[in-house]
Amino acid sequence: MLHGLRDCAWSLLPIAHALASSGDAHEGYRVVIPELRGHGSSDHSEAYAMSHFLMDLHQVIEHFTAGDCALFGHSLGGHIVTRYAALFPEAIRAMLVVEGLGPPARPYEGDPAAEVRAYREMLLTRLGERGAQARPIKDLADVAARLLRNNPRLSPALADTIAPHMVRPLGQHLTWSFDARANSVFIGTSTHDNVRFWQQVQAPTCIISGTLSHEYWGRELASDGFTGHFAPGEMESRAQQFCHHTHHWFEQSGHMVHYDEPQRLAEVSRQFLEQHYV
Repeated sequence: MLHGLRDCAWSLLPIAHALASSGDAHEGYRVVIPELRGHGSSDHSEAYAMSHFLMDLHQVIEHFTAGDCALFGHSLGGHIVTRYAALFPEAIRAMLVVEGLGPPARPYEGDPAAEVRAYREMLLTRLGERGAQARPIKDLADVAARLLRNNPRLSPALADTIAPHMVRPLGQHLTWSFDARANSVFIGTSTHDNVRFWQQVQAPTCIISGTLSHEYWGRELASDGFTGHFAPGEMESRAQQFCHHTHHWFEQSGHMVHYDEPQRLAEVSRQFLEQHYV
């Protein structure tokens, strides 16, 4: 299971616990949740290209499995697992992709000159983020409060669980564990580029989308003419690039589905694996 950007492995524990538990009809799964480079307790790095994340995942899979496995990825984790499944189809028997097919199309897409300008702006923005100083974090209660403010559907109990793993000590205060340089993984990526990989995935794939994801995309990628909403049929068109897929909309979820509807996500994930990974 791979978490997303600016997140940590601990946020996926509610789903992992459900998958690892034995039921009446099925034994529990062995679940491995690595923390991506530059996140949680993993080391920071000088390199955050997609290829580096893929090589990290490959080493984890080779170490922990004796042949094949199923993959689960949220957001950035979803981008990583879909590419991995395309590159190593013999190793992946089933895959769950949660909000991992990218943001809605932006107004500049399809205009080569505008795409180059957007690439330039993204580079400059990422460079600016590297030198920015985040507001000091007082304590773990402050961390949990910020998580809840940014994710109002997150339960306070899960916020308290996640909080210690989102920060590191820095003098008398705390700082985010996440390395801001990891944002560079998405520089220059496009839906057109992603489709090449999606079409090569052979494993049965469960795609999960949050109906309220526009809240996140509108805030993260704010620009003129962009609302964060997907056009009618846009997400369905992306899902159809996978040769064997099911697609679920979670009506009470935004981008952080595992924060918003963890129980339902766990149930859908378990049902999918019991059907396709036996």
